[in-house]
Amino acid sequence: MRFLVIVFLFILAPMSIADPWRTDPITPMDERYMDNSRKELNDLARIELGRSFGQGRDSDLRLIQTLLDRKLIRGDQTSLLQAMGIVLGDHLRKEHNLKWVIYIDRVGRSRALEVPFKDEAIFPVTQISSRAAVGADIDVKAIYERLEREIVRAKKKIIVR
Repeated sequence: MRFLVIVFLFILAPMSIADPWRTDPITPMDERYMDNSRKELNDLARIELGRSFGQGRDSDLRLIQTLLDRKLIRGDQTSLLQAMGIVLGDHLRKEHNLKWVIYIDRVGRSRALEVPFKDEAIFPVTQISSRAAVGADIDVKAIYERLEREIVRAKKKIIVR
C-alpha cells in the first residue's frame, strides 16, 4: 500500500509543480470593457487637461505621465490606472504586430498581448496600476521601454519542442 501511495505522489508531483496556462481570443465583452476604459480615461484627460489620447505614442505616454504627476488619478482607481495600461498595450500591439488575448492560468484570466509564434505574453494592463497601488514612483516611458525590450527578447527566443 505504501508503495502505491509513493508511486501516486510521484505521478501527481509534476502536475502540481507545472503552472499550466493557455490563451483564448479576446471576447466581445472584453473588447467593450477595454473600449469603455479607454473612453473613460480619455474623458478625464479632456476635462482635466484639455488633451486627448490618440495623438501618437509619445504624446500618449506624456499624457499618461502628466495625469499621474498631477495626481489626477488616485492609487485606488484601478480601472483608470489599468486603462492607462491598455493605452500602453495598444501602442505596443500596433508597433510590434501583437494581438490582445485572454491569458488564463491558475490565478485567473488577464488581458495580455501575445507575441506571435512564441509561447509568451506580456501584461501591460497592470504595469501602472500595480505600482500606483503601493505608492511607487511611476516612469511611464521607462515602463514602455522595458515592455518593448521584453517583446524583442521574446521574438528572438527560439522555441525548442
